[in-house]
Amino acid sequence: MVKNFAYYLPQFHQIPENDKWWGEAFTEWTNVKKASPLFLGHKQPLKPRELGYYCLDSNEIIKKQVQLATENGVHGFVFYHYWFGDGKTLLEKPILNFLNDPSIDFQFCICWANESWKGTWHGAAKNQLLQEQKYLGRKDYEKHFEFLLSFFLDQRCVKIDGKPVYQIYVPESIPDLNTYIETFNQLAKEAGLNGIYWIGVKCSDGFDPLKFGIHGQINGNLKNINQYHQKLFSGIFSRLVLSNPLIRKYKSWPKRIPYRIVRLCLEDFKNQYDFDFYPLAIPNWDNTPRVHQDGTVYTGCSPKEFKKHLSACLKQAKKNQNPDKQIVFIKSWNEWAEGNILEPDMQYGNGYLEVIKELVNE
Repeated sequence: MVKNFAYYLPQFHQIPENDKWWGEAFTEWTNVKKASPLFLGHKQPLKPRELGYYCLDSNEIIKKQVQLATENGVHGFVFYHYWFGDGKTLLEKPILNFLNDPSIDFQFCICWANESWKGTWHGAAKNQLLQEQKYLGRKDYEKHFEFLLSFFLDQRCVKIDGKPVYQIYVPESIPDLNTYIETFNQLAKEAGLNGIYWIGVKCSDGFDPLKFGIHGQINGNLKNINQYHQKLFSGIFSRLVLSNPLIRKYKSWPKRIPYRIVRLCLEDFKNQYDFDFYPLAIPNWDNTPRVHQDGTVYTGCSPKEFKKHLSACLKQAKKNQNPDKQIVFIKSWNEWAEGNILEPDMQYGNGYLEVIKELVNE
């Protein structure tokens, strides 16, 4: 059976750094609540349904999220993790709370979101660097492994080929990637593990994961999406008119991409891959709450359209002969300020989750 794993954002609790950068009590909800429509038919602001504007400073909410996920065919979460070097972490409280509560019976893996934090994510000055991502060499990589070891050893951590799965969001950003991977593999074996099962998330077309000992990649074809606009009239119109930089600037419009174009891009699978390939399913996208008219909106998103997309991704995942590798990664469970959610909202209710449940039970 193909499993669905959804990316999980922990930025729904107060931290001192966000208070300093954005004001007292800032969380992801701050931008979500103050969003407004930027064009006719633009559905903003998004509003959560039964989970409300939750806070992740305890496990009360994540238990409800796990229950929702389990009931609707989501088999695990991919927790975003932030390690900036020299022991500096951010937003670690929710995943540590989860780790320390074995009563939450739900699979997970960790994705190291190894990018610097910039003000552009929340509409601030474009060159404002808030927290720099640093790569400090083997000694620091050992500290990083030590922080993550409890997650790798946890029985709920998903394993492939007997190894805990670990994702790196942008592996090419690590200048000594070989050293990082070799350090983790060595320390994993010393800790009684069979090594690490590595997955790259955001990779260039020319990147060879196997050269570095990375086993698999998430479908990263979205970077080539401009090539798919000419395949549909709606795509041509979107690119020449709705996404035209001059028109957008004059109208204060965000970039708009028809969801059908997104589907064409993400479902353009190769017949064969040299590495373990994992489909990426995206239900929706609208990051204008963060960056306003500089954002991107996928138009025509709905549970009905997502069903077609997820169905194609599940079919692709089933082609893998190893049942442990039959996984679809869904972006995302709760990226509310990017309009990228599976959680119930006031527009579609449980619609996206019901789609997953229906397809898993077919």
